[in-house]
Amino acid sequence: MVSDDNRVWLIEVNSSPSMDYSTHITERLVKMVLSDLVKVIVDYPNAKKKKKCDIGGFELLHKAKMQVDRPKGTMTLNLPVEGKKVKIYRE
Repeated sequence: MVSDDNRVWLIEVNSSPSMDYSTHITERLVKMVLSDLVKVIVDYPNAKKKKKCDIGGFELLHKAKMQVDRPKGTMTLNLPVEGKKVKIYRE
């Protein structure tokens, strides 16, 4: 991905990423990502209320309206939620 100021960013997407400490470098990176991820989740949504918020090593490159579209072909799909009360047996 290339940002507006022509900086190149490598975006990696894994369906099941490993957070193992396989090397000294990955150990440092995994610890930073986990720590900074919490900062982004907790601080960033409240950024409008604060002048500055700590988002660690992350950097916002693009902000757009959040939009979640239904997958194609599911517009007529009806998925009801049904259930029954479960009786808990205690001895």
